[in-house]
Amino acid sequence: MSTPETTLVIGHRNPDMDAIASAVGYAWYLNQNGGSCTAARTGPVNAQTEYALKRFSVDAPALVTDVRARVGDVLELLPVLHRGQTILEACQNIARTRRAAPIIDEANKPLGLLSGAGLFANLVDALSSASVLALAKEFDRPAESAVDEGTIILNGEEFIADVSPQILRSDQDDFLVVDGSGHYLGLSRKSNLLSPPRRRVVMVDHNELTQAVPGLEEAEVIEVLDHHRLNTVPTSIPIRFTIDTVGSCSTLVTERTLERSLVVPAGVAGLLLCGILSDTLIFKSPTATPRDQAAAIHLGRMAGLYPANAEADEINAALIELGEALLQAGAGLGARPADEIVSSDVKFYEVGNLKAGVAQVEVTDFREIAGRADALCSELTKMMDNQKLALALLMITDVVRGNSRLLVVGQPRVISALPYAHIAENMLDAPGVMSRKKQLLPVVLAALSQSL
Repeated sequence: MSTPETTLVIGHRNPDMDAIASAVGYAWYLNQNGGSCTAARTGPVNAQTEYALKRFSVDAPALVTDVRARVGDVLELLPVLHRGQTILEACQNIARTRRAAPIIDEANKPLGLLSGAGLFANLVDALSSASVLALAKEFDRPAESAVDEGTIILNGEEFIADVSPQILRSDQDDFLVVDGSGHYLGLSRKSNLLSPPRRRVVMVDHNELTQAVPGLEEAEVIEVLDHHRLNTVPTSIPIRFTIDTVGSCSTLVTERTLERSLVVPAGVAGLLLCGILSDTLIFKSPTATPRDQAAAIHLGRMAGLYPANAEADEINAALIELGEALLQAGAGLGARPADEIVSSDVKFYEVGNLKAGVAQVEVTDFREIAGRADALCSELTKMMDNQKLALALLMITDVVRGNSRLLVVGQPRVISALPYAHIAENMLDAPGVMSRKKQLLPVVLAALSQSL
């Protein structure tokens, strides 16, 4: 379970295999070095990742859709009063805790809050009276009859930034906090709500704010481990920042474990291996390096794919077998909805005032495109309109033959700047292009620059 004190290790939006694997692997690595880290993801796992998680018996990382501070992050558990308890018991409670007393009913829902000032206001007449009987009668009243008027109740899932104006206007020092069903969770101090903790984040497999988990601007980035182009998020202090020219972020994680001679658990090793095989397309991608292959061979042993003394042919066969099964699990358009195909692996890039969205899907045969192109282009058009893009592009990569076709919609001047031949309406041919990061992205960015 993730808590505000736990550092999140998290990949980019629309997470692919490598984003999930590197988050799981690097969180494990950091914890071996005394860290308190939890792997997380920003969206649903894709079919390829689902296959890998099942194959190596690893749970998917926790889903985190926003890292802004929530009311529940500054929750305090204090003794409560129950319906029917007396004002005298409320006095004793407040005297012990030096805090307001929450009063709840039989269903664990708050009836109100009784502060010290509110309590004194209720007792002031009896205290000034000479009658001991009058004071005793007041002390014997139900505590819920004296709760503060206008008590503000907050939901633990609310973002603190969203309720800050209400908190600032209030005279309360403590606020009741409930869950989505209205059940009491605890109290939050005004001072803590106005100065909330910043969630610590380690970014893996990306370094761009536009690719990052929402709310990152309110978090504290403490490290970046990546293998993409440099487009960094601002930080208030110097951090450890690593970008290296390998085919997979999982390779960088693996190299860190090798530096410390750590024995990676079989499940984590298997997941990291899948991250490498996926991002390098079983070493066929132009982004693949000898370092990726060396890391993969090491991970294959730890994952139990072959023994330590396995021959090169046995190692190669095992890696190819796993890689092909992995790619096959995620390849193909099949009966998947067009919106899912376009949105499941999309990244956004910006040059000047022009923005492009580049999605990618893998197939084993371009014949799968027949009959789906119109629906896919329709979804690309929706994405272009919703995101105010100059270009929306779906890169359809044939992982068997090593070629790609591009479905494109957008501004004509941007599309015309792409150096690929038109083979059909809204479709370009990109022979030999397999890597979005290394081969396609520079071309897209150049087209945007030419169109400014």
